[in-house]
Amino acid sequence: MTELVFRALADESEFALFDSITTLPTSGVGQRMRPFRELAAEGEYRPEWVWIAQRDERVVARAAFSAPHRAEHPWGLDYFDFDTVENGAALLKAAYAALVTPDYHSPIGPRPEYNLLLPPDWRERPDAFAEADARIQAAEKAGLTFHVERLNLRWIPEYGLPPRSTRLAFTPVTDEQVLLDLMVHIVTGSLDAGDQADLRSMSPKEVAAHLMAMVGDMPGGRDRWRLAYNAAGELVGMVMPTRNDRSATTGYIGVDHRHRGHGYAYDLLAEAVHIFAAEGEPLIIDNTDVGNHPMAATFERIGYRVTGRRILMA
Repeated sequence: MTELVFRALADESEFALFDSITTLPTSGVGQRMRPFRELAAEGEYRPEWVWIAQRDERVVARAAFSAPHRAEHPWGLDYFDFDTVENGAALLKAAYAALVTPDYHSPIGPRPEYNLLLPPDWRERPDAFAEADARIQAAEKAGLTFHVERLNLRWIPEYGLPPRSTRLAFTPVTDEQVLLDLMVHIVTGSLDAGDQADLRSMSPKEVAAHLMAMVGDMPGGRDRWRLAYNAAGELVGMVMPTRNDRSATTGYIGVDHRHRGHGYAYDLLAEAVHIFAAEGEPLIIDNTDVGNHPMAATFERIGYRVTGRRILMA
């Protein structure tokens, strides 16, 4: 049998070759909202970040990495399909070895993070479970490990605006030191898996500064960021409405650990939705960890709907 050839695409003309693979999932696993070539045409996928495995000129495995337009290195792995687990794992090993160079850096971590997109009910459906499990196995064979499972969430105006808070007062962020000091208290005891992982290697202040920089660098800027004060004038929380390359999103939201237990997350998220609605945003895309039950319940109360799940591996 002819040996496999692993390589990145030579140029944009080979995007059609990447899309020629025939062993695609049929259950919705890995399915994105828009076609690959449409996303590639917008510059999200660069040829040197898009990898294929070929046997006798036939594509038997593929992997596409992406990052925002201005990024130097890929941040995430979004497409990962193959005919066998072994071929998929071999392709990933080759791609990661080439892309994670000594100068690699991203705000996500020390190497690109695999985003395995899943239907909401993937565990209850044998077809979806099998296709998801094959990708998890291949990623593990390539050296990746499970990080967290998240809910993908969507709000559109047709769902209705939530009531705006009457117990909190919101002000724009004019002093980022005030925000940084607040975020130090927010990340302390955070239920977010990413925050927890960062706290194992960084101080709360370093984690807070990292989050501020990451959200601040998003295309939405910092003008929508808000601080929230209770009736006693105490600073209790913050929310960072912003935009990514595709839609409006809540960059970060949090309540000072000294003021938790009052349901303030609802007020904060409702304020973000109202800010976006006033700007005429047609869609808000957010996510939260499956294990972060309070935040998942808050999104549900606001009116968000679950559109799917994703497993993150790195």
